[in-house]
Amino acid sequence: MTGALISYPTGWTLAVLDDPSEADAAAVELRADDVAADDLIVMAGDGAAAGIERLRAGSGATARFRRAMQFLAMNQLPDFHVYELALEQGRAIVAVRIGEPDERRRAVDLLRRHGAHFVNRFGTWATEEIVPWRGTMPQVPQHMQR
Repeated sequence: MTGALISYPTGWTLAVLDDPSEADAAAVELRADDVAADDLIVMAGDGAAAGIERLRAGSGATARFRRAMQFLAMNQLPDFHVYELALEQGRAIVAVRIGEPDERRRAVDLLRRHGAHFVNRFGTWATEEIVPWRGTMPQVPQHMQR
């Protein structure tokens, strides 16, 4: 990781997959199920920073300031940090942007068949926790815990 920070990914559903090869396999199936390339991001390894950039993330002083404002304004900030820690631990994140609820449920079911957990949808006004973290969650600093 290059220090890029996830900002609020409005309209995206994010999922952690412990095995990056399963993330790639899930992406192949999602594309075959007509998920557009612009609506699908697989983040893992050296390419993770580019995927985070697609989620409107950033780095440097501006990103840190934005992150501080997010911390004051929302309770999802620890989730973002957990996703970042998952990448640092060698896990993968699949992000999919599907607006239609039935299609989104099918996509989440597909991701779960590939081992996805910590699945959250970041809507305009609320975040929906779909699947909790499985196993021992990465530790976030005390000041970021909910």
